[in-house]
Amino acid sequence: MQKAHKTASRLWGTVSQLKGNHATPDAQPAGLLPAPAALPASSSSRRRAGWVPAVYAVGGALMASALAGTTYNRRADIKTGYGALTEHMQYVSALWDKDALVERVRHLVEGERTHGVVFRA
Repeated sequence: MQKAHKTASRLWGTVSQLKGNHATPDAQPAGLLPAPAALPASSSSRRRAGWVPAVYAVGGALMASALAGTTYNRRADIKTGYGALTEHMQYVSALWDKDALVERVRHLVEGERTHGVVFRA
């Protein structure tokens, strides 16, 4: 990529010289703004910079304690939800057992034939 850039620059320089445009290599291109001067760091901003990690640590500790308190207060709801989730996962795992499903359907058909019980959807 740099080789192509150098080649294009040389070609452009050659074309400019043939036209009579002689640009000096040290000339600043028009339209560019100089970089702003760096502001000196004040002593108060340096003092504040030392407190920033401590503020983040205290904020994180407050958030963690709020989460722990909420979890403790809602533990009954969490336990109920966990129980429902566990039961649902047991139900879904039973659906994966193909042989057991075939056996259940066979029992339904047999019950319809022998006892006259009809299951309709």
